[in-house]
Amino acid sequence: MSMTLEELNLMLEPKLRNKICLNQSQVSELLGVSPSTLSNWRAEGVSLSYMKIGKGTKNRILYNKVKLLEFLNSAENNIKVV
Repeated sequence: MSMTLEELNLMLEPKLRNKICLNQSQVSELLGVSPSTLSNWRAEGVSLSYMKIGKGTKNRILYNKVKLLEFLNSAENNIKVV
């Protein structure tokens, strides 16, 4: 069964529910993995889409909630939201 955006939003803190994107620490908490795991996934090309805002060490990584939902609902991963 696929998760909906409404279900995903209910799992988040109320202040995050109206946000379009989540940052790395918010996604790592949601998925139950460390921020370094997300970094490794980016380096390995795991299909979790992200946006890099800024350059160098000042950049931010953001995850669009719709793309995150697509990743969670895809048959290619074994991630279960905690």
